[in-house]
This record gives sequence, structure tokens and C-alpha cells, in this order.
Amino acid sequence: MKMKRTLILILLTLFYCVGWSQEIVVLDSKTGEGIEGVLIIGEGFTTQTNQFGKADISTVGEKDAIVFQHSSYLKYKTNKKNIWSANNKVFLVEDPVRLDEVIISVSRREQSKAEIPNKILTINAEEVINQNPQTTADLLGSKGGVFIQKSQMGGGSPMIRGFAANRVLIVVDGIRMNNAIYRSGNLQNVISLDANSIEKTEIIFGPGSVIYGSDALGGVMSFNTLKPKLSTSALYNQSNQITARYSSANQEKTYHGQFNFGSKTWAAMVSFTYSNYDDLKMGKNGKHEYLRNEYATFDDPWSGDKVIKNEDPQVQKFTAYNQFNFLAKYRYRPNEQFELILGLHHSETSDIPRYDRLITYKEDKLKYADWHYGPQKWSLFSAQLNSKKKTFFSDNIGVLVGLQKYGESRHNRKLNKSSINHREENLDIASINIDIDKEIDDHNNIFYGAEGYFNKVHSEGKGEDISDGTKWEIDSRYPDGSTYYSVAGYMIYKSNFSKNFTFQAGARYTFTHMDGKFSREFFDLPVEGFTNNNSAVTGNIGLVYHPSEGWQINLNGATGFRSPNIDDIAKVFDSEPGNVVVPNPGLNPEYTRNIELSIIRSLGGKARFELNTFYTYLKDAMVRRDFTLNEQDSILYEGELSKVEALVNADWAKIYGGSVTFEYLFNTKLRTRHTITKIFGEDSDSLPLRHVPPLFGNSHLIFQSRSLFIDLYAQYSGEISFKNLAMDEKDKPHLYAQDKNGNPFSPSWWTLNFKSSVKLNNHFYMSGGVENIFDKSYRPYSSGVISAGINFILALKATF
Repeated sequence: MKMKRTLILILLTLFYCVGWSQEIVVLDSKTGEGIEGVLIIGEGFTTQTNQFGKADISTVGEKDAIVFQHSSYLKYKTNKKNIWSANNKVFLVEDPVRLDEVIISVSRREQSKAEIPNKILTINAEEVINQNPQTTADLLGSKGGVFIQKSQMGGGSPMIRGFAANRVLIVVDGIRMNNAIYRSGNLQNVISLDANSIEKTEIIFGPGSVIYGSDALGGVMSFNTLKPKLSTSALYNQSNQITARYSSANQEKTYHGQFNFGSKTWAAMVSFTYSNYDDLKMGKNGKHEYLRNEYATFDDPWSGDKVIKNEDPQVQKFTAYNQFNFLAKYRYRPNEQFELILGLHHSETSDIPRYDRLITYKEDKLKYADWHYGPQKWSLFSAQLNSKKKTFFSDNIGVLVGLQKYGESRHNRKLNKSSINHREENLDIASINIDIDKEIDDHNNIFYGAEGYFNKVHSEGKGEDISDGTKWEIDSRYPDGSTYYSVAGYMIYKSNFSKNFTFQAGARYTFTHMDGKFSREFFDLPVEGFTNNNSAVTGNIGLVYHPSEGWQINLNGATGFRSPNIDDIAKVFDSEPGNVVVPNPGLNPEYTRNIELSIIRSLGGKARFELNTFYTYLKDAMVRRDFTLNEQDSILYEGELSKVEALVNADWAKIYGGSVTFEYLFNTKLRTRHTITKIFGEDSDSLPLRHVPPLFGNSHLIFQSRSLFIDLYAQYSGEISFKNLAMDEKDKPHLYAQDKNGNPFSPSWWTLNFKSSVKLNNHFYMSGGVENIFDKSYRPYSSGVISAGINFILALKATF
């Protein structure tokens, strides 16, 4: 009897184990994480995976067909026998042509892309790994829609829909990075962000002023950095990775590490990156005007400058620099209703030579012996609090506080002159955002909130004789002690009034104030100081229509504005050799009115086509024009008689154009993607606008499996003839090739490139590629530095 009981117990145990083995787990093929809500369909059987991606299929026959469906993944069909052979695991491939991607940046909270009327471009962490960009500027230019200008290698100024610099907004973890001295010329601050620490990038095309206020005219670049990962069990979770990368064109050596430790209620992570770049080598096949034939140098102690013949004119002396980035975050979530995230960012570069000035000639001689930016330093401390406790006024409240410190400097010395000018700026910045959600019913939502933003500018100038170390005071770039602040409130209403229509409308009121005092020690300015107050009401109204499955039509109208900042109103600087910009305290805000139409067609799991067109009317555009100072059209600046200019409000400008994106999946592993953008723009005098790039785009052929990624792609850019070159650009002939008439123009160019990454095992990854395979020498429109020639890349990553 005892033996019989034992046998029954064994049989019951075996039966239980067999039954238990019918539990499967459905995983993301890229991340290996469980997928919740996967619909599993068999013969007379239907179920869904739980929050961990698990489901029981014990009632399905061994050879019966099983279909796995999820709106974000490609449909997959198999049977139980195949699942058993894969250790009860099913891997689903993310659908690259789906419509329902989750977006945060448009309204500062999660929304489905299928409900958003704006054109949105996203770049995720996996794409960063596959593309291996050296900087965040390179990352932005990798996918299409954003054109990147570079004055020097340590830079990258994004152009979006004909706007750039302080007319496009940079946002980091919800906090605006634009500050009171962001200039209207090309701006290089986006490199302060470490591409290796970005979890997701979202680019909003068109005005974003309802949520973000001033500066968001051409678009918003929202960067969401790495977030500490909590443990999904009672055990502590630890994940770490280290990466090393080498690039041949500038002898890049990058080292990156990130470390995460988490429990169920709290987690902490640290990320750091150090990059060292040598002088950049251009391609050998291209315009001879681009070669760096000579450069200036001197001995220490200084006794005069020497102009040296460049042994290899393809090497762009001087472009080398290095950079360090650090990120630390702490996350506390005791329950589903409350979360606190503290963050600390720090970025610091070495000196960065300004290459476009170092190749400037005057009377057939190099004009500058030295022109460099000092270390660019940026620090951000943030505290983000989210509460989902429901009240009469809110379902979710988010409070975001930011404290920033920013520093930059400029140092320039003319050839065979012993005196060098040092100008340094430091800013203290504070901000607070309050964002509130309220669901009225299942179909209607209200989002509302407020923002406060404060800047204080410290600016100084010093001259130095490098032959003997003597120093003296010179004019600063900005009035020292200037302040800038803004306060704003907004409200957005969203309604899904049927399964086919989503309506969204919003409005924002913003007030800005700035003040400062001019020093008359160096210039006889007609005013002692400035006080500037501005206010604006902006709004948007959008409609999303889904006429049938796989179709989406977006119609969106929006207004935007940019209040002049301290850089616009109060600086004195040389815009280019021979010209000097002076203050204009009477400057007013500029406004945009934008309308756009998007048509998106997605053939689920097979193809996706997107056409986007827009028209923007820019009123009271701030443009640089000839000006007078005390009735004089020229003044002596840094020892040179220079034509006086200032930013003024022009009558108007118009910008219009569009983009086309097409993706096609040959099968679950092989796909192709093509994007092309064309923009037109002119001001009220029918003159071309400076930040309207030529036609540009890219084409990709991509193979991707669970362990291998291969991307063969081309990048291309059209020509801008001398006739269509902006007046500001015509004044910089040294940055352009010469046409048959000897006039400057920007030639067309294209490159062929190859990138690949492979998962060697669960802990080691290798990636690399070859950029500019045909070793072409080309200069993107408006850039100073010539792009890299053939560039071999190799990166190794280890996780543990």
C-alpha cells in the first residue's frame, strides 16, 4: 500500500510538472523582455500574456497552429512542438511600420502616435548602438528630417524646417536647455549631451510653443536619458555595461560605462563617457578648395607666428578636442501612485578650435593665428515628482525642477599679433514645470500646467599679451549681471469623439522680461541699459482621422513665437570678419503661423508611407541687417574698421516644403527605408533664408535578426547655387567651393556607408562599419569643417 501511494504521488508530480511546462513566455526579440497583452490564438483557444509575458497553452494540441498577435509586433505563427524546442520561449519582432508608438514630448505625457497631429521622428537606444554616432549631433542627422551644420568638429547645429540655433528648442528630460545667450547663428550646444546615455529621442517638427513656449519655432528636440531600472522581483537587480569604440578618420577613442542597481521600490544608475578626437581627415576625392594647405603656429615663449605647410592637406589642422560626460539618477517608487526621480548631468569639453575662423584669409594670408572656444561646461540637477492620486482637479500631477550652470568662452588672436582676447560667459539657470492631467470621461481629457524660468548672465572680457603675460580689461560679449525670466500657463483639450477621429486644441500665455546695463567704457552706446517686456498668446488645433485600418491623416495648425533674448538684444561681437553686430534694445518678438498636412499609410507588417507638407509664415522675423551706431555705419572693433549690423525685425518670411518617408518589409528580417526632405524659404525682399538647407535624405537596406544587424545606406544632399545662397553665406566665400564663374556655391554630394552589429553571446556585442566608403571630400551646407573621409569604426560592448 505504501509503495502504491508513492507511485501515485510520483505520477501526480510528473503530471503537475508536465502541466506546468505548458507555460510559455513571449519575449521581445531585441530586448529579451516579456511582452504583456499578446493575443494567443489556437484551434478553439484564446488567451493573453500577463505583465511578464507569460501564458498557459496546455489545452492546445502539439501540432496545432498557434498565432501570436500584438499591435506593436509582427504577427507570428508556429506550433507547440517548435515552442518546446525553443525552451518554451517565443520571440516577437517589433513592427517597424506600426502607427501606435508611444510619444511623450508633444504634451509632456504619454500619448499614442496614432492620436497626435504633429510630425514626429523617434530614435531609440537600439538605433544609437547600431549607428555608433560620435556625438548627439551625428545621431540627429542619422535618420532624416534634420540637417546638421558644423562650424568645427566639436559641434553640430541642427536645422529643422528652415530654422536653427535659438529658433529650435532642446529639451533634456523635460527641461529646456536653451538659455538667454543662445544665439541666432549656428549653435553647437547639442554635443553637451552624451549619445550613449540617451534612451529615446523625439523630434517634433513645427511649432511647439503651447507646451514649450519661446524658441520652439522650427521644432523641438526632446532627449530622454537613461532611467534607473527597478527589480521585477523581491531580489535586487544589477545590470552593467562597458563599451569601447575606435574611429579611424579622427583617431577617436571613446570609453563608456553604465551601472544600474535596483530593488522593487528604488533604483540608482550611473553613466559616464570619455571621448578623445584627433584632427579630422577629409576624403581625397573632391574639391581642391577644401584642402588645408597651411596653418599657423608659434613657439612658447611667443616671438612671432609661423605659417607651416601642412604635410598632409587632407588633415584639418586644428580640429582635435576631447569631452567627458557624466550622468547619475536615483528613482524611488514605493507604489504605483508615486514616483520620484533625481538626476545629475555634467558635460565638459576641452578647448575646441573654431575651424571656420582658422581657415579665414585676408589679402592671401591667414587672418587668425588662434581662434578657439574654451571648455564648454554644462551641469543640470533635476528633481521630478509624479503623483497619480486622483482628485477632483487631477488624475496625475507632475512637478519638475531644474537647476543648471552653463559656461562658455571665446579666445581669438590675429596672425603676428601678440594680444589675445578672452571673453567668458557663465549662467545660472533655474526652472520649474507643473503638468496636470484630468480625464473627464473615456473620450475627453484636459492637460494643463505652468512654467517658470530664470537666467542670470555673468560676462567678462580680458586682453592678454602672450609675449609677456600682461592682462587688461576689454569689452565683454554681454552686459554683466543681465537677467532674463519668463512665466507661463497652458491648457490642452483632447477628445477621441469617435474611434476614427481625435481632436486636440491648446493655448498658452507667456510673459518674458529681461534687463541689464551697458558699460560705456569701450563703446559710446546711445542708451545706458535695457528693459524688455514681451507677452504672447500661442495656440494649436489639430485633427487626426483614421478613415480605415492602416490609414492616418493629420491636419494641424499652430502658432509659435520667440521672444528676443539677451544675445539678440545686447551683445557686441564680430558676426564675420569685417562686420560687427551692436545692441538693439528695441527688438520685438517674432511669430510664426504654421499649417501642415500628413498622410500616413501603413500596411500592417509590410510597408509604411508618409507624406508631410507644411507652410510657415514668419512675422517680424529677427534678421541681421545694416545698422548705424551714433549715426555711423562703421566703427573700429578689435583694431579693424567694421561695418555696423544689428538684429532687426524684418517684415516677414515664408518657409514651406515637405518630406516623404517610405519603408518596406521584404520579410521579418530584411527591410528598406527611404527619407527625403525639401524646403524652400525667402524673406520679404525675396532673399534666400540662411537656415534653409538643400534637398537632403537617406536610403537604407537593413537586415536584422536576433543576433545580427546590417545596414547598407546612402546619405545625400543637393546643391545650393550662388543665386540661391543666402546673403550671410555669400559673405563667407572661404567656406564654399567656386562655380565656373568663381562665385561661392554649395555642391551636391552623396556617400555610401555600411554599419553592422552582432551579438556574440549573452554578454558580448561587437559593432562597426565603414562610413564614406568612396572617400569623398565634401562639406555640408553652411559648414566650416569638411566631413570625414573614409572612416572605419569598431566598437565592443560587454554586459554583466
